Amino acid sequence: MFRRRAVLAAIGTVALLLAGTPAANAVEGQAPDVRWAHSVSDDLGTLAVSISSDSAITEIRAHIVSDTTDQEVAVVENDAFALVSGTPDDGVWHTKQPLDLADLGSYTVRVEATDSDGDRTTDNSAGRLVYYVTPVFEDVRTDRTEVDIEHRQVRVDGILKGRWPATRELKPLADHRVDLDVDYWTENTVRTDAEGRFSGTVTVNDAVPVQAIYRHDKPHVLYGESPSIQIGVRQVATRWTVHAPAKAQTVDLGQQVTFTATLERETPQGWAPFEGQSGGVLFEPSTVGSQFETVGYFTTGEDGKVTFAHAPWQTGSFHVASHSDDPFIASASANSAQITVLRASVFTSFSATRTQDRGVHVEGAMDFPDGWTPGTIPVHIQYSRNGKQWTDLLTTEAIGSGHVFSADIPDAKNGYFRAHFEATESFRAATSETVKASH
Repeated sequence: MFRRRAVLAAIGTVALLLAGTPAANAVEGQAPDVRWAHSVSDDLGTLAVSISSDSAITEIRAHIVSDTTDQEVAVVENDAFALVSGTPDDGVWHTKQPLDLADLGSYTVRVEATDSDGDRTTDNSAGRLVYYVTPVFEDVRTDRTEVDIEHRQVRVDGILKGRWPATRELKPLADHRVDLDVDYWTENTVRTDAEGRFSGTVTVNDAVPVQAIYRHDKPHVLYGESPSIQIGVRQVATRWTVHAPAKAQTVDLGQQVTFTATLERETPQGWAPFEGQSGGVLFEPSTVGSQFETVGYFTTGEDGKVTFAHAPWQTGSFHVASHSDDPFIASASANSAQITVLRASVFTSFSATRTQDRGVHVEGAMDFPDGWTPGTIPVHIQYSRNGKQWTDLLTTEAIGSGHVFSADIPDAKNGYFRAHFEATESFRAATSETVKASH
């Protein structure tokens, strides 16, 4: 009997569970989450609210509370809102029309939200409504788009209006301060007239932007700025005229060359010498990768002329350049004609000796006293019957630290012999003494 009662009790327990006894881990409905509420940035009278929940949001009510008095000034009912992005269970709602409040200012927004499950939440500090006038600049313009060394004043004109949050209407902002900024620094401050118009002059000393700025001069009017207007600079043209060396020339290593040039500026009367300008002169090698030589620095005098003496150690040209810290003065540069620099080459010995087989043996040595030596040193052995007209017999090479050379000339005729080294891009030509073959 006891066993039967126990079985019936167990069956009854199972039946009770199947009949719907709540499970221990069942989840209750989630209340809506009011993420934020604030003014729409480009339409301050419009209220935006972001809400999410586990089911669709069915009702929104917003209470607008004054930050000054802490009193409720308006209630925005559900039918005033429309979903503008997202989904009904996770979206952003805007008021269909701007709010029409009695006073400008800042307001706390309290939001009540209900979802389709009947879950409801209240956020007493969901966000803020900035119910301010938005400044709007119209027809901001300058009387010039570039300045020059004698005309640096720029007039800025425009109109300042305000967009009212309740109606979005644009109205002139009278008697408001407007800053005129040059390169993001205020250079002048003016006030608007009854129609919101303003005008002022600024000094522009470089190629920079000019802009009109409104910086919270009156209560409940936000910051605003006009588009930037880029002002350019028309520079004074300058030029260099190189007087010397005006033509290409060839010099020996160590020989000084005089460089002379004149700096001029353009004036209404034509080109004139330019005094007080700084710059420098370099000697630039014609070989790519070679190092330039510093010749000197200068400040031009009344005649605009500069003169330097320099002994270049490589082939190249003088380069003169001037630069002014004044952005109204153009830089200028010029190059002289090319200076070819040649190093010395000499024969230190040469002899010709008759051999038993009726030939001639020649030998000698060279020197390059300037300290540079060609990579290869071809030496041409030449013959002349009378010592006046010369013919190349053969070419040999000077080698070693002493730059020595030798050669044998078979069946050599009677006459004169000499050695010749032809000029290169870097070395002068050289010719040995003339000799007769000795026995």
